[in-house]
Amino acid sequence: MNIRTLALAATMLLAAGCQTQPVATPYPQLVLGPRASGYLEIEAVQEGKASSDLLRAGVRLYNKSLLKQELRYRFEWLDSDGFELSGLAARWELLELRPRISHSLDRVAPSPRAVAYRIHLFDADTPPVNTNASGSHQ
Repeated sequence: MNIRTLALAATMLLAAGCQTQPVATPYPQLVLGPRASGYLEIEAVQEGKASSDLLRAGVRLYNKSLLKQELRYRFEWLDSDGFELSGLAARWELLELRPRISHSLDRVAPSPRAVAYRIHLFDADTPPVNTNASGSHQ
């Protein structure tokens, strides 16, 4: 391999890594991917209690784009020690976002042990990345 090929490979790996790193938001409970941040506007983040005193969380999104977008999202539920509660509630789901329309995502925690949450929002074309951070975010 020559130097030019190595440099190109290194640049591609660096660019791929930048496409998967979350973007900072004013909402600590949101994990927003870089591609999704280009077309999403966060209108509101809500939290409250559902029946049986279970934590309920939601986010209202606006697709700023003139095009249909596909969002990959999941709700991560955390216990009092900041550890993720595993189960079906943490699976990735897809949502088609129509252009210039608001969309709401809302979920109820799978267990009363859930005291905090994170909502992961990534473009469907962004490869999955481990976005877990130590500690609890509320």
